[in-house]
Amino acid sequence: MAFVLPERSISKGPNFIRDVFERGAGIPGFISFGIGNPAGEVVPVAEIQAAFDYIVHTNPLEILQYGPMQGDAKLAEQTLHRLVHVHHMPTQNQQLLLSIGAGQDLGLVPRTVCDAGDEVYMDAYTFTSAINAVRSVGAKAVGIPTDGDGMIPEALEKAAKSGKGKYIYLIPNFQNPTGITMPLERRKAIYEIAKAYDLFIYEDDPYGEIRFGGERVPTFKEMDTDNRVLYAGSYSKTISAGLRVGFLYGPSEVIQAIQVMKNNCDGQMPLVTQRVVSHLLEHIDYDEQIQKVCKVYQEKCHVMLDTFRQYGSSKVHLTEPTGGMFIWMTLPDHVDCDAFFEEAIARKVGIVKSGAFAADGVPYGQHFRLSYTVPSLEDIRKGMQIIGELTREYCGD
Repeated sequence: MAFVLPERSISKGPNFIRDVFERGAGIPGFISFGIGNPAGEVVPVAEIQAAFDYIVHTNPLEILQYGPMQGDAKLAEQTLHRLVHVHHMPTQNQQLLLSIGAGQDLGLVPRTVCDAGDEVYMDAYTFTSAINAVRSVGAKAVGIPTDGDGMIPEALEKAAKSGKGKYIYLIPNFQNPTGITMPLERRKAIYEIAKAYDLFIYEDDPYGEIRFGGERVPTFKEMDTDNRVLYAGSYSKTISAGLRVGFLYGPSEVIQAIQVMKNNCDGQMPLVTQRVVSHLLEHIDYDEQIQKVCKVYQEKCHVMLDTFRQYGSSKVHLTEPTGGMFIWMTLPDHVDCDAFFEEAIARKVGIVKSGAFAADGVPYGQHFRLSYTVPSLEDIRKGMQIIGELTREYCGD
């Protein structure tokens, strides 16, 4: 039998991230700056093992059954307490929904709120899964131009005048892939445009607590006076990505609709992983764990930048993030980025071409994403020396 897939299910282009992984797989000495995973050394392995052991031995039948559709009540309470009492988010007409990681949220939101032909506004280069999730429901992932402070308000307003917009998708803290953090005044301007054109804001904040420099900027949700911000968070970057526990917090009517969609898709989350996260939040110093992550990433980020300054071309620009997991490298317009990429692979260094992150209507561009989280300090120095020397060959001193 020949299966005919709908247009929305067919990939719209090459998978640049998978390409890096596949090209480097099995090659001795290959250094990948392409994998956007948390560092293994920051995962509290012993504590997670102890949590699993306690939970399985305390009440094995309960955690091995189906769990509550809305998620584990205790974990929801712990998460809500942090959002309200640590991050000062509003509580009136708000609701929390636990999810199987922020990645599930990315799929649930457009499925719940978008019709075919709707527009979702996002940074010109943004998280690949967010782009694909919007496209999968027949909506358009409209790329909005950005600068060093993130999405440009004037460009957003120009796009919003189409009247087809549904929501604005943003990663305002240490954005993936650029590493940029949107300053407060820019956030206020974006929020006012959302009000003017009756758009809601989907604030994706998986990296928000991984700050190792600069001053903390209030989230969109903290300044949400008009009840139009849907906030997504995750324990993947601070505890363990493999546990797959995230959450959505926002207007009750929206969360309730998303929960119905979620229940139709998965029924409920695995209870055992929720209980593990809840146990950890109760028995470890979570803020201390976050600081451990920040300290490791700060050192790796600085080594990556310092090594490039030593060996790289002055004509190449690298963002200098104060948190998160990524650096964005921009080459001059005349450089053949495909050839540059191939030469980097030949020299056993993997980087991700910006086409992986390009929203609808956005050219692939002259950029590369570099992640500093997984490689060792030694590999970062070695790999960035290679990248730096390569930029001098292609771009000049």
